[in-house]
Amino acid sequence: MTPSPRERLIAGTIALVRERGVAGAGITDLLARSGTARRSVYQNFPRGKAQLVEESTQVAGRMMSSIIAGFTAGDSPVESLAAFVQMWKDAVVSSDFTAGCPIAAAALGGTEVPSGPAVAAEVFEDWTCLLAGQLARAGVGESFAKSLATTAVCAIEGATILSISSRSVRPLDEVGVNLAELVSLHLDGNPR
Repeated sequence: MTPSPRERLIAGTIALVRERGVAGAGITDLLARSGTARRSVYQNFPRGKAQLVEESTQVAGRMMSSIIAGFTAGDSPVESLAAFVQMWKDAVVSSDFTAGCPIAAAALGGTEVPSGPAVAAEVFEDWTCLLAGQLARAGVGESFAKSLATTAVCAIEGATILSISSRSVRPLDEVGVNLAELVSLHLDGNPR
């Protein structure tokens, strides 16, 4: 089935924001990327670009949360974090190091879309809770599990940015190794 103009606008916005950030994703570019008419924006997103970016961030966040939920459904937090890192390695390599996280872009796009940082915060909190839940199930104390999960999300998001800027997955590889060691320390009888 052919995607609707609304679906094409959301998909196009996610892709363009990943590549250019919120400020670099103008309406004309969003229309060109999605192959939709200008009226489609205002019919589907009455508040214009701000609403389009908000909803696109929510959609991207739900898609990524679903992937992370799949990682964290198993028993091994170390394997889950490795899969999370691999997801970003695949994403930056497949974009030839030109596209990052649309959630991070929304977090930084508050001057263009004032609600962007709040929407991004909700998504990052969801990822943190997914990781923290698995850590807690594996024996890490709940409050420390949350802190450790926050550290993981921050490290992986930061490494994604460094990988794009250096055009190398080395930062993601290094973060993956260090997170595995850190989590393993807290799984081996030191739940804190």
